[in-house]
Amino acid sequence: MLTSFFNKIVSQFIPEREDKADMDSKTKTLLLNITNFLFIITVLIEGIISLVQENLILAAPLLVLSLSFTANYYFSSRDEQDLRFQNIFLAILLVTFSFFIVTGGVTGLDGYWTVFYPFLAMTISGRKRGTYWALGLFVVMVLFFLLPAPPVNWIIDYTLPEKLFFIFSFLIAFLIGFTFQFLRSEVFLEKDRQILESENQNRAQESLINKLSYQIRTPLNNITGILELLDNSEMNDEQRDYLNTIHASTNNLVDVVNNLVFASKTFAHEPENMTSFNLYTTLNNTIRLFSGKPGLARTRFNLSLSADIPTAITGNSIKIKQVFLNLINSIVKNNNQSSKFITIEVTRLDGMPGKVELLFRIITNMVIPDDNKLNRVDEGFFNYKDLDRINNSRIIDKLDLGITLKIIESEGRSFNILTEIDKTIFEFAFSFNEGLDVDNISNTLRESGLAEEEPVKPEVNLKDATILLAEDNLSNQQIIILYIKNSVRKIDVAFNGKEALEKFGHTKYDLVLMDIQMPVMDGLKATQKIREIEQSTNSHTPIIAVTANAFPEDKERCMAAGMDGYISKPFQPDELLQLIKKHL
Repeated sequence: MLTSFFNKIVSQFIPEREDKADMDSKTKTLLLNITNFLFIITVLIEGIISLVQENLILAAPLLVLSLSFTANYYFSSRDEQDLRFQNIFLAILLVTFSFFIVTGGVTGLDGYWTVFYPFLAMTISGRKRGTYWALGLFVVMVLFFLLPAPPVNWIIDYTLPEKLFFIFSFLIAFLIGFTFQFLRSEVFLEKDRQILESENQNRAQESLINKLSYQIRTPLNNITGILELLDNSEMNDEQRDYLNTIHASTNNLVDVVNNLVFASKTFAHEPENMTSFNLYTTLNNTIRLFSGKPGLARTRFNLSLSADIPTAITGNSIKIKQVFLNLINSIVKNNNQSSKFITIEVTRLDGMPGKVELLFRIITNMVIPDDNKLNRVDEGFFNYKDLDRINNSRIIDKLDLGITLKIIESEGRSFNILTEIDKTIFEFAFSFNEGLDVDNISNTLRESGLAEEEPVKPEVNLKDATILLAEDNLSNQQIIILYIKNSVRKIDVAFNGKEALEKFGHTKYDLVLMDIQMPVMDGLKATQKIREIEQSTNSHTPIIAVTANAFPEDKERCMAAGMDGYISKPFQPDELLQLIKKHL
């Protein structure tokens, strides 16, 4: 109770705009504001006492110093990080302590306050500048002790033992303050080292995941392609069941590979991923994926959507599916209750016209023990938002929901976890548009000038198209040819970028399918060379990147090189054909 009371008092000296500042800045701001405020009160009280005692020699300087502290506090509150206000405060404090040394203040003992100056100076302005300020006051003290005091009654006359005590006390305080600041700097330095090492490890992990993703996606694309082709062939019921089992397993593997990408990078919201869909159907189909799984026989699912949610909404349905798959899977694995329930509630929030702001709540009887939560409240200076963030991070780590957090944060939203005695509630929001199809969205973007105008070119029918495929992997060539050979007139194959460039120079192609990672010359360089050739002929041939590189920056590099489209493996035959048709 007492700790909470003092926490609230101290928190008043940290401005709201300092919430995002680092801990070192917060410490300096807090110490500067509290010390400034305390000296306003202390010096003002001493000035008033001197005024009551009709000691104008003490009262006048003390009241002027109090006003100086007040003015500095007022102006520094507008920008606590401005070094000028820090220096002004330390200068006023130096003058105040010098005055206390000379006069002894109201009590005659105020000179002993000087032992706090080295600590305050080095904490507020750092070791180097703080040392200069502390030495400045030390010089004033020594000069006053060495020079003969004038015969006036308001100047205090110290004995030799008192002078020695002053000097040695100040030096000891200086050493303690310097040592404390040195250790504090080392702690922050070590923290920075750990952050840097963590960032380096994250970059190395992202690089590894990128390579793994590329190596997995290429053969996976071939598997899904063959399965798609087999699915259109004649089979008996038993063969069809076998094929469906392989298809389901392959789709799970695709999800795993996509999770690798989500774990490494936070995806930006991309307009091409926006589709018009029915939210109830999407969530219900996601729940049905868990039906019949082992351990879910005694799990009850409830799905409730408020009546004001439109039947069709436009947004990224893939992210919604991914979030709910991860959440439900985590709840099922970590819920130890004999009879489980998972209730999904979706309500509409107030929003702009045309926007559908939805709040998702997943309520389950899973209990997450938090034995240390109460103990942490009294351990240090935390506010309740800090405690919530700490508790959320602990639960997210325990439930392995890091990917889910990244997906939600990629939409600019927060992921809240509320723990109660008998249940746990997961909360997050998503923003959608009212039901529109993708063509309407594209037209809206084009009319508003947000979409790039496509160059005017004659339309080519898919069945009359001549395609150049640049791909170094033989099996990948065979799969893509199987995908499109019955839909186009002719397909030429190049095994690297240089060969593709040579073929492009001798034959007119309606479209180029370009792999990125190829020997001799990669797809990006080949695309740039093709665009250079086209500048002299005033022509434009659509180039689509067909690659296993699935990171957002990979697409950006392709577009920057001059490509018109991008598709990452694995993909379905219809996806590739629709993309080709679009660019023709």
